[in-house]
Amino acid sequence: MRIHLSNAGYVRLNESSDFRRLDVLVDPQSTEMLEKSICSLGYREDEQHIRVAPSVLRFMSGMGGHADWEEGFARMMAHAVHHGWVNEQGDIRVHLVKESIDTLVSVADFKEAMRALPSGICAVTTGQGHDIAGMIVSSLTSVSAEPPMICFFAHQTSSFIDPLLQSGGFVANVLGEEHHDVMSNFLRSPQGPTRFSIGSWTQGAYQRPVLSDAMASLECDIVWTQALGTHHLIVGKVRKTACSKATPVVHFNAATHRIAAVV
Repeated sequence: MRIHLSNAGYVRLNESSDFRRLDVLVDPQSTEMLEKSICSLGYREDEQHIRVAPSVLRFMSGMGGHADWEEGFARMMAHAVHHGWVNEQGDIRVHLVKESIDTLVSVADFKEAMRALPSGICAVTTGQGHDIAGMIVSSLTSVSAEPPMICFFAHQTSSFIDPLLQSGGFVANVLGEEHHDVMSNFLRSPQGPTRFSIGSWTQGAYQRPVLSDAMASLECDIVWTQALGTHHLIVGKVRKTACSKATPVVHFNAATHRIAAVV
């Protein structure tokens, strides 16, 4: 087993059925981020070790209750007890392995590459009354059809995050060429009702703003969020959809483009 404390913001258990070892791989990261990740697992024992409860490992593995996995896990725990790696509270001692190399492209090179990826444009909305909020995203994507789920990313410092999480849901309104003024108003107006002063906005089935003539509107409940790097990943389960005819547009190379049909 190897727990990975990523500098992208996630904590994951890899090789969950390999009971011959147990350690923690730590990406290069700030002390604050590292200590926060350790606290989500257990607690620090010393500079080179942390303590983790077996129940945490069982949960992270996703294999708890499977007979073969439980048998292997029990053997690993018995081995740890024999060598004195389990304390009186039952927490197991785990060694930290620090990754020294983390080769990455520059931010400029990354952005240049991503500008080559065309993507749809959505006005994602949430809240009601004076607490409505919205933002323009080009990161909307499908996650699953059964159950129906979609996701998007929002910067952790975005003014949209707090009202979104308080609401517990959102509407993804897919924009077309006809919604140029809607998109422009979202981008230039302060967060709140002013962003909704242009466009055919109505209250959806779940009391959140729906653009009535959007190419598609998907009303969702938030089922999962995860901080990844500078952004939050937001996953929603789709409760209701509606579609209208409009001319599709895409975000490409830092600009909006109409899609021309090829005959």
